Amino acid sequence: MKLTRDSFDNKVDLDMTPMIDIVFQLITFFMVVINFEAGEIDERVKLAQSELARPPKVKPDNELVLQMGFQRDKEGQVISESLLFYNSQAIPLEEFRPLLKRETAFYRLSNPTGPIRTTVVIRADAESPAGQVQELIRLCQEEKYEKFSLRAMQPEAQ
Repeated sequence: MKLTRDSFDNKVDLDMTPMIDIVFQLITFFMVVINFEAGEIDERVKLAQSELARPPKVKPDNELVLQMGFQRDKEGQVISESLLFYNSQAIPLEEFRPLLKRETAFYRLSNPTGPIRTTVVIRADAESPAGQVQELIRLCQEEKYEKFSLRAMQPEAQ
């Protein structure tokens, strides 16, 4: 068979399979290493600073993050009573009981008996009255929560 110039096709087909494979591997990598902890932080809560504040060595299996703070104006001045920031909603402490009961009912769907093993993580604003933090803990204890963790910030090294 004699090959002529007309028998060659000038088209070049590129195999895109390796490139698509690499893109999917990169997407998977970034999904694994992304930090979802930042989603639980509300910028309206200014944590107290403490030299003793240390990040937990082991993250609890189940945790309920409750954030206590204030509504502030543009200058940072407090313009409200102490509020709980729960699911991106600002709720007065007195109105939190039904929501806490719902959290407990949700937990009981998978663990109908025994103690509640969820750790309640309280991120309270530095200006929050200690009595209101204690009231929040008492409310949780009435719903049979036993484990609590208070969060604070470590001062930045100068």
